[in-house]
Amino acid sequence: MADQFVLEAQRYLNNRYSGYKGVWVPLAENGQTGTLMIEGLIRAFQIENGVPNVTGYLGPYTVGVMKGLQEISIMDPNDEPNPNVALIQCALFCKGYHAGGITGIYYTNGVNAVKEMQSDASIGVTGTINWKVWMGLFSMYWFKLVSGGNTTIRTIQKQLNSDWSDVLGVQACDGVMSRNTALSLVGALQAAEGLTTWIDDLSLVNFGDATTANCPTLRQGVNGNNIKFNKIAQYGLYFNGINQRKFDEIFDSDMSYNVSQFQDKYGLTGMINDDSGVIGVSTMKSLLTSKGDTGRLALACDCSTVLNAKQASDLYNSGYRYIGRYLTGTVGVGAEERSKALTISEIKAIQNAGLSIFPIYQDGGYYSEYFGKTLQGSYDAVTAIQRAKRLGFTNGTTIYFAVDFDCLEYETDGLIIPYFRQINTVFNQSGINGKHYKVGIYAPRYVCTKVYEAGLAEYSFVADMSTGFSGNLGYAIPENWAFDQFFEYTYLSSPSFDLDKVGFSGRDSGCRLCENQPDFSDDELLQEAREKYVKNIAKATGYLDKIVGTELSFDNAEYNLGTIAGSGVSMSTKLKLSTSLNQHPNSPYSINISWEGDDLSSTCKSQIEAVSAMYDSDVELSSFVATTLEEMAIGAKVGTISFFATPISSTMLRINIICETDKLMDFAGVVGNVSCEFESIITIYPSDPSIDFEFNGEALVIGVTVAVVACLVLISSSGTGVLGLSVLIESLGKAFAVA
Repeated sequence: MADQFVLEAQRYLNNRYSGYKGVWVPLAENGQTGTLMIEGLIRAFQIENGVPNVTGYLGPYTVGVMKGLQEISIMDPNDEPNPNVALIQCALFCKGYHAGGITGIYYTNGVNAVKEMQSDASIGVTGTINWKVWMGLFSMYWFKLVSGGNTTIRTIQKQLNSDWSDVLGVQACDGVMSRNTALSLVGALQAAEGLTTWIDDLSLVNFGDATTANCPTLRQGVNGNNIKFNKIAQYGLYFNGINQRKFDEIFDSDMSYNVSQFQDKYGLTGMINDDSGVIGVSTMKSLLTSKGDTGRLALACDCSTVLNAKQASDLYNSGYRYIGRYLTGTVGVGAEERSKALTISEIKAIQNAGLSIFPIYQDGGYYSEYFGKTLQGSYDAVTAIQRAKRLGFTNGTTIYFAVDFDCLEYETDGLIIPYFRQINTVFNQSGINGKHYKVGIYAPRYVCTKVYEAGLAEYSFVADMSTGFSGNLGYAIPENWAFDQFFEYTYLSSPSFDLDKVGFSGRDSGCRLCENQPDFSDDELLQEAREKYVKNIAKATGYLDKIVGTELSFDNAEYNLGTIAGSGVSMSTKLKLSTSLNQHPNSPYSINISWEGDDLSSTCKSQIEAVSAMYDSDVELSSFVATTLEEMAIGAKVGTISFFATPISSTMLRINIICETDKLMDFAGVVGNVSCEFESIITIYPSDPSIDFEFNGEALVIGVTVAVVACLVLISSSGTGVLGLSVLIESLGKAFAVA
């Protein structure tokens, strides 16, 4: 909704600073505040006050300039207008404070507005424009309670500003938990320890060696010099979901009880040296950081290494009792890719050593788009269940599905929740999940909590080691947490390998003894490798949903992928699978997949670019096709991508896109061949049937072929197919001409 005062500010700023070519970015005059408006205010300040680099960013240099400005008190109405006062008046409007007008005269309305802002931000109500007023008004922060904000969090934010704004700067007081609010506690701790007097960038703050060395021990009845630290700990207790409601600096019996509750809830009891109800450095680290004290003991661990008997035995002797291992998948890329999947022999080695296994499913999940693919949750659920059953996991075992990226709130609501609904739909089908496996989630705290509250996960495996994830710091651990990943290190064994230390709540004990299963046969391994190859290609082309849950045959099998019809054109596509590799020598064009280290080789990329450039009438589409072909090449890892085009009639064209390899040993460690072919029949319907058409030639065929590659993805992503088919029109118009 437009605000007339914000609109007035936008017009003022554009009018005054439009002459500063190259540095002023014109503001939309729409009466709406937001990031661009605040950036405009900062630019105006930087121009007005001689900041060398006009960036629109409130960095240390600009804040330093604000600190150096003379404070502004109430002016006489007859004084000369001050441009800086006009900027303050604009900023007040943008933060929801009524400043009167944009006059450049700091008088009654402006003074009252500044006092209101100072009160909301808890930075001293003086009515004087000082550096804190400047910094607060020209930040991205709000100081009034926003919709959905928490009043207790706002109380803490205001107290932090009151006590520590000289060190931390002016922070938000909107009642919303943020990364900055959480990091403010670490910054305040460092200030209380005497380690710093000013912090330029809170995002760079960490609980390092110096902070650790100077952290006092806090306990009931010991206040005095500890009161500043007590208060910070009280904030930490509240942020971590403990019922701490007093922020009075006094470590009393209630606070001691809350500390002991926190230690128990977070699985610290018995794992650290701190006594129950006492805050030593280990407890303080867990209060103020997601990963806590990385040196603490752990009963659980996880790794991506396929373990031998010696490694498993060493883990048990080191005190570990539970280990997370992957059901499927690989780690690394290109030539460095290796399997991370559990094997029958590994399970026997692990369980003979005395360890229980909690299974993890992650064959993707590193980026948000993965979770938006059609039926991705259903596909993952079926795959995980089938694999867990084949490995012998017993009835009721929880499988943890990974969300391994910095997932934001809108992505959680729009992608992750629907993804887990699909998983649960499959898990609730007894015909598929006869073992009654349970759904678990591996993710940051916030995501785990939201999925749990939606009733979609039995237990959570928390990715607390990822301290940079916005969904960890400042959020309480989910109530259903079973495992808590907090530190990665190199574990010394034969051979050594990377290992994650994992906290254990006792809610899930994993699977102690899997049912005896025969080792995978050569035929099973070959089938698995071929299916993985095809599914990797299907992911890149957008057709993964069409083969979800299908046990693929490679005996010259065909699978109908559907027909899409648009205005004057249709495309029918089928998937053809074979072990025979007799097609690519006849292709007019092939991409040979090769690698340079962890990336596709320059030769391979050049071939991809040459193909995509043949559709050169649309630069954006050409780039899109290149990206798609590159994803296909990465998914295939080895072999070739070939193209055929064959006229069927004057109005019909057959397009074949074939991915194949005779190097499955390099792909999945088994000997064998596989061919994956997408065959599309394109038909045009002339508006005048009496007109004869003829096919125009090989060069244009390639153009159409490239357009089909785009269609394969665009059709899938658009749902209706109209978007995908539209890209064919131009190429088809070239490929078919009036005879």
